[in-house]
Amino acid sequence: ARHGRHRMLSAPACRHRNVKWLDARKNFAANRADTIVKHNKTRHIKMLKESFVFMFISSFMALFPVANPVGTGFIINGFLSGLDRSERRSIVRRIAVNYLLIGIGSLAIGHFVLSLFGLSLPIVQLGGGLLICKTALQWLGDSDASTGSAPDKPVDPISVRNLESRVFYPITFPISIGPGSISVIFTLMASVNIKDGLGKIIINYAVIAFVIFLMCLILYVILSQGQKITKKVGVTGTMIINKMVAFFTFCVGIQIIAEGVEKIFHLSLS
Repeated sequence: ARHGRHRMLSAPACRHRNVKWLDARKNFAANRADTIVKHNKTRHIKMLKESFVFMFISSFMALFPVANPVGTGFIINGFLSGLDRSERRSIVRRIAVNYLLIGIGSLAIGHFVLSLFGLSLPIVQLGGGLLICKTALQWLGDSDASTGSAPDKPVDPISVRNLESRVFYPITFPISIGPGSISVIFTLMASVNIKDGLGKIIINYAVIAFVIFLMCLILYVILSQGQKITKKVGVTGTMIINKMVAFFTFCVGIQIIAEGVEKIFHLSLS
């Protein structure tokens, strides 16, 4: 009887112990699940950050040498020499707006345009490289334009209207952002893997757009401070810089042509 009473008294204690053990097990499983979720979330965020940084660096390094906003700024400053502050500000603003429209527009509808005309990226590179070389040769052979030979001489209204008609072509396209830059943007678009998911695709496109905006911002700063830069560098220094920029632009055009020919004919030119 005493043993039976002991068993009856110990049964509730055993059940309480089992309940506590089950609760501890459930809490352990829940904590482990939360830890796994937090770890996966942290890992995903880390991968997104690494992808963002890699895409930004690769996009900037690919676009900056071709767009060359610093050298291009010296070229365009020659066209804007003689303008007063308000006229320069107005034209520089229009150049920046056109720059963003071309760059972001190429990023947004690039695939559609290529598909519409049945063009491949190597063909765009070949045609863009030829146009870049043609423009660079004109810069190299022109002794007066784009050198800023008379920065203090005021521009008459007819010349201002003539300059305004040239804001889009050739100042914005192809001098500021040309076929070379557009072909690089198309190449960066092609490097985005569709299988990575919608979120990663949006981030990669946003990074490319941000790099295009940075190129435009650098050009805007150079053009806005163009008069001060020209005065510090001098007419001769500006002409030397312009000719060097023209030569390197010609070399960039040759490089883009070579890449297009290499892909079209499946050659190895490197």
